[in-house]
Amino acid sequence: MLAQGMITVKEAVAKAIEFAQGMLGVPVSEVLLEEVELGKDGPNDVWLITLSAPGRAGIAVLRRDYKKFIVRGDTGEVVSMKIRELASA
Repeated sequence: MLAQGMITVKEAVAKAIEFAQGMLGVPVSEVLLEEVELGKDGPNDVWLITLSAPGRAGIAVLRRDYKKFIVRGDTGEVVSMKIRELASA
């Protein structure tokens, strides 16, 4: 259950996408939502949002780059963007 005054997950995802567009120049049509998680950053409730976008193509290999965003639940402010490393198969 969401804390009172907390933004919705839909709003948090929109904030993360908006941030990605502004900082990375990624067209919204190329962004995919990969993961969403409710968490804590110190005393603050936050949304942990993982987005992916096309990465640089290797030799005949298409790949995606993954970024993890921390969005404050009370204000909707994106406070962190990190490279999201995938676990090895």
